[in-house]
Amino acid sequence: MRFCSDAKQDEFVANILNFKKDGYCIDIGSCHSILSNNTFAFQELDWTSLSIEIESGYNDSYPSTRKLGTHLNENALKVDYKKELEECEFPKNIDYISIDIDTLSIDVLKLIPFDEYTFKVITIEHDGYLYGDQYRKPQRDFLEEKGYLLLCSNVYVEQNGYYGKECPFEDWWIKEEEFDSELIEKIRCDSLLPSQIIEKFKS
Repeated sequence: MRFCSDAKQDEFVANILNFKKDGYCIDIGSCHSILSNNTFAFQELDWTSLSIEIESGYNDSYPSTRKLGTHLNENALKVDYKKELEECEFPKNIDYISIDIDTLSIDVLKLIPFDEYTFKVITIEHDGYLYGDQYRKPQRDFLEEKGYLLLCSNVYVEQNGYYGKECPFEDWWIKEEEFDSELIEKIRCDSLLPSQIIEKFKS
């Protein structure tokens, strides 16, 4: 597969879901359809995607690269998520949701119909290295209350300029009952680089 995420989110999701075919994903703050994108890789597995991006400059990248999916050029805080998921005929149990809208991630969490839909895997930005617990703690409180397990906490930034620095910027969550307990214990971690997390699947 051609992985495109900046921090291996797509590679993590592909591995933990055992390279499942015909899945469904939501990408909030999707930017370009391919470059630095967390869900493009799943087109190879025939997944259906719902991508949401406020910047109109990325619109032209979607039509020719997403054979299965819908792209919304909208403010993520103005989207009626229940309506969109129904219109796109998403199942009630969705494979993956990526939330990457900086300091607004907690606000968009509150708009998602968690009482009607579940998500097997969630990756969400908190930028703890910049803001400490200001956004991280409300996110964690919310997702824990909704019954999600924090599998990989404080995932580090792994890009040029950040190597050797401790810069936790994301949390990776799962719906625990969807996964084998041995796999959960094998992958569970705190404060690792994305590449270190991916290596856990190979051991």
